Amino acid sequence: MNITSMEVIRPGVAAVGVLPGEKIELTYGDTLRVNVSFDYRGLGRETTLEGAIGKLHVFPTEWLEVLLKSGTTIDIPESLEFTLYERSVEIPITSDIDPGTDYDLSVSLLDYREAGHPTEVDVIDIVGIPPTYERIQHTIYPWAYTFEGDAETCIFEFTLTPEQIPGTEWLREKIVDSFVSKLEEEGSRLLELKVYEDTTPLFWTNYRVEVTATASPISWNLIIIGVLAILFIVAIYFTIKLIDEVFFKRKPLSEEIKKAFSRDTLIAMILDLEPETPPETLEEKSDQELRDLLNQILAKKKPFPWELVAIVGGVAVLGVGAAAIALTARRE
Repeated sequence: MNITSMEVIRPGVAAVGVLPGEKIELTYGDTLRVNVSFDYRGLGRETTLEGAIGKLHVFPTEWLEVLLKSGTTIDIPESLEFTLYERSVEIPITSDIDPGTDYDLSVSLLDYREAGHPTEVDVIDIVGIPPTYERIQHTIYPWAYTFEGDAETCIFEFTLTPEQIPGTEWLREKIVDSFVSKLEEEGSRLLELKVYEDTTPLFWTNYRVEVTATASPISWNLIIIGVLAILFIVAIYFTIKLIDEVFFKRKPLSEEIKKAFSRDTLIAMILDLEPETPPETLEEKSDQELRDLLNQILAKKKPFPWELVAIVGGVAVLGVGAAAIALTARRE
């Protein structure tokens, strides 16, 4: 495999071509597109083309200290003879890498090591100030007070141009509703969401979103694309920074928080915890009686059973959209 060329993509600016070996100056918000070619003979396959920026070490053997990386899935058709293929991978420049000079670049095919991993040495300088994020939203969703078990945390970033930047209040409301809708559509549930904003760049705004949810059967990449589509957001790019499996411990549920829950939410939470409860008996109870019953059920749940995560649909998911508790309604 060979690196044939590179392009620097800046928000709102046409891509600028760079020849292999030529020094590249990048700043935060830029994206480096690396174009490669390789020969392949064999059955059709799907693999990942990965690009990485870091520092090359030669002791005790040659290895790259990866500081920033990104991968893209590519399809290689079946070929009976060696055939030349051309593909590319984009590496967004984020705050994971510090300003510095003489960084090294490497690309590889994760499931086709025979292609090699060409490396360009001392070709990248990172300049500028890393993004400074301010938290503009922290929402704990009702299921975070009842669920305890295996979950996933996904952190991703996206960049918007000025004409797309929504009002903060709009973003807070819509992004939670969109994640709830998309996750429940895939049989998962939103537990907690944090949104951070960086407005230091002149021509765009960076957003970082941290989502914790019960494990989803589909990839986070597809979930995020679906959410951005619901929001009618066309991101300059988005990149997944982290997907981490965690054991989620349910949040303490105070009387003040329960009073903020709607009647529909209280009924949904009770039915989720004890699905054998006849819904009509709950409809007859007052709001305070529902809160008391929820307290009794939670007191018996040690720990929360994972199997209940599979319960979706019907009244168990009605009326909860308006019950998310927004802990942060201002910058902090």
